[in-house]
Amino acid sequence: MAGEKSKSPFECLNDVAAEKDILGFKPYVEAIAEFLTAEGTKPPITLSIEGQWGCGKSSFMKQLKDRIRELNDLETDNLGTIEANGHIDIETNSEITGSGFWESLFPKKKYFAVWFNCWRYEKEDELWAAFALHFMEQLSEQLSWERRLWAQLKLRLLRLEFKWKSKNSIFTHIVLFIFAVWFFIDYSIPKFMVFLSSYSIDGSSGSLLITLTKIIAPILPILYVGKDIKDVVGNPFNFSKFVSNPNYKEHISFIEHFHSDFGKIIESYAGSSRVYVFVDDLDRCEVPKAAELMQALNLMISDDTNVYFSIGMDRKVISAGLVAKNEKVIGYLDVEGLEYGDDYIEKFIQLPFKVPSPKSVDFLKFLTSFDESESPSKSSEPVDKSGISEDSAPDKSPEGDVESSLNKNNEQETGTDDSNNVVTESNKQEIRNYKDCVEDFETSKIILEMVAPALDNNPRRIKQFINQFRFQRTIGYNTGLFCYGEDTDPENMWNCKKLAKFVAISIQWNLLISALVSNSKLLDQLQEYALKLGNEDNENEYLKKWTKDEKLIGLLKYGCVEEGNLSEEKANYTLSGLDFSKLLQISPVVAPPEGGTFGLSPITVDGIEFIPIPAEDFMMGSNEYDDEKPVHNVNIENPFYLGKYPVTQEQWEKVMGSNPSHFKGNNLPVDSVSWDDVQEFINKLNKGTDNYRLPSEAEWEYACRARTNTKYSFGDDESKLGDYAWYSGYATSEEWNQNIDKIRKEGSTHPVGQKKPNPWGLYDMHGNVWEWVQDKYHGNYEGAPPDGSAWEDGDSSKRVLRGGSWFSDARHCRSASRSGLDPDDRVYYVGFRLLRKP
Repeated sequence: MAGEKSKSPFECLNDVAAEKDILGFKPYVEAIAEFLTAEGTKPPITLSIEGQWGCGKSSFMKQLKDRIRELNDLETDNLGTIEANGHIDIETNSEITGSGFWESLFPKKKYFAVWFNCWRYEKEDELWAAFALHFMEQLSEQLSWERRLWAQLKLRLLRLEFKWKSKNSIFTHIVLFIFAVWFFIDYSIPKFMVFLSSYSIDGSSGSLLITLTKIIAPILPILYVGKDIKDVVGNPFNFSKFVSNPNYKEHISFIEHFHSDFGKIIESYAGSSRVYVFVDDLDRCEVPKAAELMQALNLMISDDTNVYFSIGMDRKVISAGLVAKNEKVIGYLDVEGLEYGDDYIEKFIQLPFKVPSPKSVDFLKFLTSFDESESPSKSSEPVDKSGISEDSAPDKSPEGDVESSLNKNNEQETGTDDSNNVVTESNKQEIRNYKDCVEDFETSKIILEMVAPALDNNPRRIKQFINQFRFQRTIGYNTGLFCYGEDTDPENMWNCKKLAKFVAISIQWNLLISALVSNSKLLDQLQEYALKLGNEDNENEYLKKWTKDEKLIGLLKYGCVEEGNLSEEKANYTLSGLDFSKLLQISPVVAPPEGGTFGLSPITVDGIEFIPIPAEDFMMGSNEYDDEKPVHNVNIENPFYLGKYPVTQEQWEKVMGSNPSHFKGNNLPVDSVSWDDVQEFINKLNKGTDNYRLPSEAEWEYACRARTNTKYSFGDDESKLGDYAWYSGYATSEEWNQNIDKIRKEGSTHPVGQKKPNPWGLYDMHGNVWEWVQDKYHGNYEGAPPDGSAWEDGDSSKRVLRGGSWFSDARHCRSASRSGLDPDDRVYYVGFRLLRKP
């Protein structure tokens, strides 16, 4: 149409928090809002909304705030019981309006929602003062002018009571003030006027003094009482002045009185209504400052107020800040690294929640625009469906021509506007396996009897468990956790008893949940061990640290074993054969200190920096190419150190005395070195010891993945590869072949460490140079060592290369990608990385 502005294919998407759901947050937002507003959810409650920068925390919190306001509108409009997804009710509060004349005229809101960015304030006193001002301002905005006037009058009355200690004192001050004003107007002024008309130069000075005294005497109580009234009615702590210029001499008095006045603000503006406070971007400030603000917020949370806090944060940043702030103290405690910070956070976070990762189909909404008014019922794919699958043929050459195709899953769901709910019109016949979720006495007794020993029968932990279990259960309702096809084996279905076991494990054994992220079969293995009625010794060294835990094994046995025999109810209690992805997606994972090495720290030896790598199980390989199959469990038995970067030319020349690289530069990775050359370098560096070696192929992939099971260490999104890797820039082998001459002419290696590292702090694991490992090349993993050691038998003459290079396309830079060359080959896109023993 003429004059209409066309859309540019290169439009920039703004990076601001979205109040409209475009990333599949809706079912989670609705479930959490229902839980927080339920009558049984009593303060103090602090919910953490966790995730790394850019994951959508602010968007999630804004949508949660808006949902709570929507629920308030429904409540105050007397809509009665609110149904969510057809099976969860929010009970209405019969006393929506307050008591008294004003309350009957102007009904109160049931819920208030307040948004606060605390990172702007430097110290706790500033934070508290700014919070009180911001709190009042946002509460006022949500009130009608009549209700706002009543709140302001009530607050001033309460502040007078606070200033003068009692209602009797208020009454005495007011009477004194009125008497002084009356005396001044009715007596002092007339007397002064008479005196002026009769006064002469020759008059007595004594009479003048008496008259002035009669005038001044009533003025003094007026000024005294009036000043108190002005201070109290205005602001007893002068909050606005304190924000810009805090007076720390009054710090103790300020802290002492803040909580009392904050309670009066709530009583005046909110009354018995609930107030939901959203504290965003706590981790946006510098790390030590984030720790200070977290501690200030902890002191702000009071048992006496009807306030619910939701805090957006990156747990790792806050934990690191607390560690840095209390570094001297940690030396006297039996904790290491981030454990101290996590323990502190646990003291006041009752409900930890990690923002779920959007599916690939959700990201398509960024690129697709449509007129909602024309298609109001357009549905989106349910949150538990995956939109894309890949299937490609193998290629063993490092830079081979590989044809890959994306097969899109065209399965579609039909439904209503609640398109993110799994239970839609098309799957109404599915089994909804939550019959055991009814909270009657017997069910609650069974669940608590099951988890209490695992939680040391600790009242605080059991209370934490009850909260988290109800929380996860509510989310499970909305995200289809309990929905299955009619032909599904009951043993492979989630129910509330199994969910209770998982929640107890996530509380008591969070490191196990962390390990489950990289090894999805870990709980299957532990469950299998728990059901071995003979209690045979476990040969897997890694599993031993879990199988030795009698409480954990006892929890896994519960309901599955009766009097030494397998129970008929085993299918309702076993954790074998379950899909943990939905729960892992929203479960915050506490990473062990320093990359999970349990005491090892980064080191620099012989001028080479090394990162500690923990000993754990992981799933190696992928189902994309034949030489990456089968996906199999590998047990890395011992921790090790791995080079933070590929070996540089400067480091090579220092040992070997020459530089064979095609591209020259001290900080460039050494290239054009054969596998045989690398062995010679290692022998010279060892000087008769066995400290250094090449990593095995399994050790390399394990370190690259860093507890991930995605295509790359940062996820599946190929468009982000350029942030982490120097590569050709082409996504497919077809594009790569078409531009091969350009790549050869313009490409080269790059200085190490310029791109982003993987989660364990290793740089250039994707791209820059292919890296030699110790193993011989095999066409697949059939018969590969299960302990992660180098696979050096076989007929092949080739040695394995991993990681891709500047010369590669995107698919060769994947964590699972592998290739092989003869051990005497020297190529300008091949280098290596060293492993050092602890």
